[in-house]
Amino acid sequence: MDDDQMMLDFAVRALTSLGYACLVSQDTDEALRVLDADPSIRAVIIDMRLGTGQSGMHMAQQALGIRPELGVLLTSGDHGALKVARQHLPHGVRVLPKPYRLRDLAAHLSHLI
Repeated sequence: MDDDQMMLDFAVRALTSLGYACLVSQDTDEALRVLDADPSIRAVIIDMRLGTGQSGMHMAQQALGIRPELGVLLTSGDHGALKVARQHLPHGVRVLPKPYRLRDLAAHLSHLI
C-alpha cells in the first residue's frame, strides 16, 4: 500500500519485473480482508504514512495479527520516521527508505519470502 501513486506504479512495475504477482489496495480495510482471504500472499509492502489516516506500522501489526508468518516491508521517504520505526519493529518486519532501487527492493523481498 502506498498513497503516492507514482511510487505505487513503480513498485508494481518493479515487482512484476522480478516475477512477483501484485495485488494493490489503497484502503487498509480492503487490504486486510484480502490478506485474510488469500493464503497465497507471502509479503506486503506498506508505506509508513498512509493517506487513510492510519500508520503503516499499525497496518503492519494488524496484518501480522492475521498472518504471523507474513513478510512485511515498510517504506518511507521520511528518514526520521524510519529511524523511530526501526526501534519498534515487530519481528520479521524490514524497512526500506524511499526512493529505493529495484535491486534494494529485490534484496529485501528475498529476506522476507
